[in-house]
Amino acid sequence: MYRTILSLLLAIPFQLWSQQKVDIGLFSGFSNYQGDLVENPIALSETKFAYGGFFRYHLNEKFKCRANFIYGHMTGDDANAKSGKKERGWSFKSNVLEATLVGEYHPFERNRFSSTGLFMPQVSPYVGLGLGIASFTPEVIVTNPLDKDLFPEKGAKTTSFSFPLILGVRADLLDFFSLGFELGVRATFSDYLDGVSKYGNNTRNDWFWVGGITASLFFGDNHTDFNFREN
Repeated sequence: MYRTILSLLLAIPFQLWSQQKVDIGLFSGFSNYQGDLVENPIALSETKFAYGGFFRYHLNEKFKCRANFIYGHMTGDDANAKSGKKERGWSFKSNVLEATLVGEYHPFERNRFSSTGLFMPQVSPYVGLGLGIASFTPEVIVTNPLDKDLFPEKGAKTTSFSFPLILGVRADLLDFFSLGFELGVRATFSDYLDGVSKYGNNTRNDWFWVGGITASLFFGDNHTDFNFREN
């Protein structure tokens, strides 16, 4: 099942390129996680680097479809806790690779070209919702030698579906170039993003966050906005 969905996600960019109604871009930013080794909703001190790329297909001015690929690093530590967990002394580190298909809605986007064919810069906020697969490599680090035999936990899984919810803004600065910023939270079906479940809080799955800057180049017949509307 996972392989089938991943194959479809990988095939989408090539299909989009053939349609030539796309912008192709890079992402650079940060990642963080919310789970068993975080006492508060999120520990800002554990924010790590993330990067990736995307292919966005323009269905029309308001709706877009994007294939998104993100690679990031995540850590968590009981040392950040204010309760008894601090004495437990557990921490973890993990890489995460996520491939998603995201639908975007740009409520205020308009035609980027005037009736005379002149480019008109614009700023377009958007919201995105999608489905993907996240793969992670958790390593739990303990200070008490007696805790070493607890990990890895029996039945631990390193792959899960992810459900990104994204808020962003894109600025079309040139007819072929845009910059943006977005922040997204990812819900998962796994409690093993940090490698801890049974010996942590196994009643709630782990989440992770990704945010940062995007830069993209437009392709296609820009002067008619990909033939959405003839001027």
